[in-house]
Formats: sequence, structure tokens, C-alpha cells
Amino acid sequence: MKFHAFLAAVALLLIPLQSFAEGFLGIDGEEATSIGIYIKDLATGEVIVDHNSQMALTPASVMKAVTTASALSINGADGRFSTSVVLKGSKDKNVFNGDIVIDASADPTLESENFKANRGFCDSIAARLKKLGIDKITGTVIVKESLKNPGPILQWELEDIAWPYGAALFGFNYRDNTTTVTPALGKTDPEVPGMEICLEKASGNDLVRGVYSDRLMVFTRDPNDKRWTINASVPDPAAMFAAELRKVCAQRGISIANESKASANAETTTLYTHRSPRYGDIMRSLMVRSDNLFAEGMLRTLAPEGTRKAAINREKELWASRGINTRYTIINDGSGLTRANRLSAHFLGDVLEWMAKSEMCSTYTAFFPRAGKDGTLRGFLAKSPLKGQIALKTGSVSSVQCYAGYKLDSAGHPTHVVVMMINGFFCPRRDVREACENLLSRTFTK
Repeated sequence: MKFHAFLAAVALLLIPLQSFAEGFLGIDGEEATSIGIYIKDLATGEVIVDHNSQMALTPASVMKAVTTASALSINGADGRFSTSVVLKGSKDKNVFNGDIVIDASADPTLESENFKANRGFCDSIAARLKKLGIDKITGTVIVKESLKNPGPILQWELEDIAWPYGAALFGFNYRDNTTTVTPALGKTDPEVPGMEICLEKASGNDLVRGVYSDRLMVFTRDPNDKRWTINASVPDPAAMFAAELRKVCAQRGISIANESKASANAETTTLYTHRSPRYGDIMRSLMVRSDNLFAEGMLRTLAPEGTRKAAINREKELWASRGINTRYTIINDGSGLTRANRLSAHFLGDVLEWMAKSEMCSTYTAFFPRAGKDGTLRGFLAKSPLKGQIALKTGSVSSVQCYAGYKLDSAGHPTHVVVMMINGFFCPRRDVREACENLLSRTFTK
């Protein structure tokens, strides 16, 4: 009997040791990994899984779920950005003595590849000039940008800024603030005036451009390959637009000079007003594709006349007013590209729960990609019975993998809040993804 009792005692001791070795998710190196998990039943209020849910972690692009919840709450889904094109000066027969002035609204979608039906900004301007019988403008193209502290966010990593996903928000944005570079020819399409392309041979392809710098360093295996192109962000979208407008107008027989001719009190006439897609459509697009530029644009709608800090403060005040603790949150941007952001799984869960119980529920949940079907979640749970029943925003940067969203019923209504945040992992990213898939399968399938 004593021997059997001894074996039983040893077995009991081994259970927690085995559990610790396997860890909560069962990934290699988990003992040195920061993990926050929060899963809650919305109908009963029962918290099904709570693992370090109060720990403040780097959310990466999961930040976009907070940005869109805030923008939808404050602005609704039907708002739009508006960009006005004004003629300032006077017309004399076929000559306009004055300038073309663009009154920008920080619309991040202007001429975007992701809203092709809304493209044709330069063509629309040229067509209206022709309709007025104008074939010569003696002044220049002036872009008025009112956005405060535009451009790259200083907390972003330098390694991100040159790439398309690191394209910054300006007062005027154009073609996703990117251009296609043919390094061996030193050309860009569209043309980016003043951009200097420096080509270096390297073991792999890479891009580097400093904050606000016009100098783009391109590293490539074959500097002489004239067919190789790469997409890069641009430092001055307004200058790129002005060059393209001149080109399009020239093709229509309209010349534009390069020196302002309009006086301060010159007469103004609205030539054209461009309206963006609905805010709701922009937010759906940015959530499914994880678009950083669009996210920064939507954040700034929270305080359109103020700074980015003012927009973030308004965001935090919004959630605090709804009874959600924001004390231990750090927000530097709307996209999550800043590694210094800190959110807890519980905070994200509270935001998601509030939205799920609000009248905005169906609109908001429609922003999220569905597991196994949409965008960044296309391969997640693709072969699981949960395919299409999990709606999550993903977030990933170096050693960070996060998910936040909902479990849905057959009618597409949220039944559970789901937040999984993994920071500082040492195993392959695919192992983290599989561990999260397994956790959801254990939780929601029998």
C-alpha cells in the first residue's frame, strides 16, 4: 500500500511539471514568451479562457480593430473625405491666368489601387478644364495640406519606411503614396520629382529611405537587370500628383506653367470636388488587407483639425467614457506598425464586447476577415469546421502574432469575443498560428 501511495504521489507531482513543460499553447520556448489570451461568452458573460489577459503587449495590426471601432463610433459609416479642386484667377478666352489649387482633406484613398472604381482624379480635372475651353494655365498646381504633423510616425522603424506598407499619411495622399521603381534605369512610375535612386549590389533585395528623405537606397542581387521593378513609398505625394496632372493635361492639349500667378484676393471657382468611398467601405478594406495608410487616415478623422496625439487622446477618452480601463494602454498610431504600442487582451476584449452589444454590431463585425475565406485570415482554420465562423483581425511583426475578433453563429452574429496575443516567441511563426488554431478548435468544437 505504501508503494502504491508513493507512486500516486509521484504521479501528482508530475502533472504540473508536464503541464508547465507543454505550456498553455504548447509552443517551443513558451516559458520565455509573453502570452495574453481572453475568450468570453457574450450571452452568459462567462470568461471561458483568461491567460494573462491584463498583460500589456504589442498588438501589431490588431490595433486597427480599435481604430475602426473608434472611427465608426465617432463618425459613423457613411462619412466621406472630400477633396476640392479650385481655379484661382481669371479666364481670358482659352487662357486661365492663375493657379489650380487642390484643397486636400488627407483622404488616404485618392487614386488608390484598392478602390479602382474611384480612380481618374487627374482625368476628371483635365476633362473639366477642356469643358471650360481652357488650354493654357499661366500659373501652377498648388496643393493645400492642412493636416498637422504629417508624414512618417517617428516611432516607426526605419526599416519599414521605404516599403509600401510603410507609406506615411500626408495632408494630400495619392496612389497609395507609392511608386514603381525600375532601379537599373533610375526611373519611377508615376514620376517622383526629386527622388534620388542609389543602387547597390547585395545578397538580397532591400529598400532603405530616411524619414522625409528623397534618397532611396535600393539593394539588389543584379543592379543591371533593367526588367526588375520594385514598389516603394514616396516622400512627397503632392509633388508626384502635380507631375502626373501636368502630364495628363499635356496629353489633352493643356499646358500648365510652374510659377504661381494668382494674387491673394483673386477670384476662386470650384472646378471639381472628389468624394472618397464611404468610411465603412474604407474600414472594411483596411481591416481585410491590413492597410496601414488607410488606418492612419481613419485615426485622424477623430480630430481632423488637430494633431495625431489629439486623435489618440480622443480615442482613449471615448473608451474611458464607456467604462473601459485605458490606464495601461499605449497608443502611438492607428495602424499598429509602431512596436511601442501596448494593449492588453482584456482591453481589446472589452472594446470588442462593447461594439458587439451596440447598434453598430453588424456594421463593425462585417469589417473583420473570416477564417479560411478573407484577406489575412484566408489560410487560418481553412480545413476546420470553424471555417467562416471565426472573424479576426490579425497582427504580425517580428516575433509578434496577435488575433482579435469574434466567434460567430450560423447567422453571422457574434457569440464570443476572442483575443490571442503572443509576443517574443522563439519558434517558427507557423507553429504559433497552429497553436492558436488548436486552441480555438479545442474551445469551440466537440
